[in-house]
Amino acid sequence: MKDVFKDLEATEWRTRLKFLSDFVIGTAMTIMILSLELPEMGNITNTGELTKFLLRQLSSMGGFFIAFVTVAIYWMKHLEHFGMIKRVNQTFMWFQLLFMAMIMLVPFWNAYVTNFPDNIAIKVFFSLNLVLIGLFSFLSFNYATSPKNSLVIEGLPEELILLTKRQILTEPAIAIIAAGLVFVHPTLWDITFVLIPVMFALRKKFVQVRSGKSKKAAKN
Repeated sequence: MKDVFKDLEATEWRTRLKFLSDFVIGTAMTIMILSLELPEMGNITNTGELTKFLLRQLSSMGGFFIAFVTVAIYWMKHLEHFGMIKRVNQTFMWFQLLFMAMIMLVPFWNAYVTNFPDNIAIKVFFSLNLVLIGLFSFLSFNYATSPKNSLVIEGLPEELILLTKRQILTEPAIAIIAAGLVFVHPTLWDITFVLIPVMFALRKKFVQVRSGKSKKAAKN
């Protein structure tokens, strides 16, 4: 009877944790819009001044979209990872809470990057933030898939687990590369983060190509 209540408790924790993570990530994605500047009423009196103001905001809008898409990709990956999780415990929840805490810091650093686009230190700290997001995501998934803890659904292929772990480290790796390139030129930092949606879009094709090769090898 005690085991039954324990399983029910673990299932309830999973539901509540998933709801909390969706709320936290959604909030982070929403408040990032606050980094964009709005014109003060009365300061812009004609279309020409408004056009100049909007053109000055283009770099800020670019930074917003980069940060927004990055967090959105973390959310989509989080959905995939949670689909493999059958139950949770307190240790797993703490890893997830630290992951969410780092997600909530993204709008903070994005606001600084928007206001100080040429500041190298700020961009390095932003990169470190993204590395920590990936680290806690990796630690939580690694903990869940450990045979000792076995929080994932039964019969999960080992190849899928290893592939997921590698994919979790994609964004941290890009963030580290960006942190190095920012010392060459601050603009290279922004350009490097374009790799995040590109790699996310291509990863499915890599999996299909790899699975196709595996099937051919099996037939031979």
